Amino acid sequence: MSAAILSIVMGAVLGIAAHRAGLCTVKAAAEILTSGRGHLLWSFLKSALWVTGFAALAGALSFEAEFRQWPASIVSVLGGVVFGLGAGLNGGCTFSTLARAADGNLNMLVTVAGWPIGMLAGLALMPEVPVPPTSGLHLGPVLALPLLAFALWEGRALVRRLRRAGSLRRFLGAPVYTLSAAAALLGLANAVLLEATGPWSFTGTILCSLRATTLASCDQALLPWLILAAAMGGMGLSAWQRGSFALRRPRLRPALRGGAGGVLMGFGAILIPGGNDGLILFGLPSLSPHAAPAYLGLLAGIFAILLTLRLMGRRIPPIHCTGDICRSNLQA
Repeated sequence: MSAAILSIVMGAVLGIAAHRAGLCTVKAAAEILTSGRGHLLWSFLKSALWVTGFAALAGALSFEAEFRQWPASIVSVLGGVVFGLGAGLNGGCTFSTLARAADGNLNMLVTVAGWPIGMLAGLALMPEVPVPPTSGLHLGPVLALPLLAFALWEGRALVRRLRRAGSLRRFLGAPVYTLSAAAALLGLANAVLLEATGPWSFTGTILCSLRATTLASCDQALLPWLILAAAMGGMGLSAWQRGSFALRRPRLRPALRGGAGGVLMGFGAILIPGGNDGLILFGLPSLSPHAAPAYLGLLAGIFAILLTLRLMGRRIPPIHCTGDICRSNLQA
């Protein structure tokens, strides 16, 4: 199987896993505010740990992935805050926006249309930033040993869940994935993508098309879009298989709010650079200096919107997490 075909297949796996688990940074912030717990946030961090672990293992076997190490800066933190404000307005980040679009929520298409508008505005206003060279991921034993312990612990739990499901088909066909299963699938799919074609993300694909180079694979004009199409196809297949697809016509106020949120998300993606998906899929896993501060800024922006809504008397729907599965009716 060629590297391009393998990458497209992994894009579909990534889309299915993101859709089935209902992953969303806005939901993660809402869970913290409404329950004081962080199951969803921890699942994102677990995805990043899985990617780091797989990438480190591949590097030890002489299959080293190449990452860009962006420097930490006030601009990247500000970009995270702006992106978070946009995601909070929209009621969802990159993953959940596309997942809800796959479920038939046409309001989300307005949000997606806002992304390139915000990116173009950012490119027009911001000076060009030198793109750092790519480098491999080198972990010493101080980091490698805890990662190994994490992988063994999580792997053991996944094997137990697989046995309880009775078969791999039933496990993968569950209408909602556990957060742990989704984190492992996202980590595996993205690690294979990293080895096959380099870092990839939804947001990064659009940035590459606008010549805002953030990915190692930006020199391949078509492949990132084929991976994106496969990821959206995976989300669509997931929605069809579990019966969650239902066309919902756009409504003016949510569409305007989502469009404004999308523009802010696009503008923030220029400053970071990348979106929350890129930070989780390869920014944090590569230990890039900009990733953790930018992600904290992103969370701060989301919290600012949610707390403002609460002060205005708006109720934040609670996030219920039981049995490693989180549910909510947080919608735009």
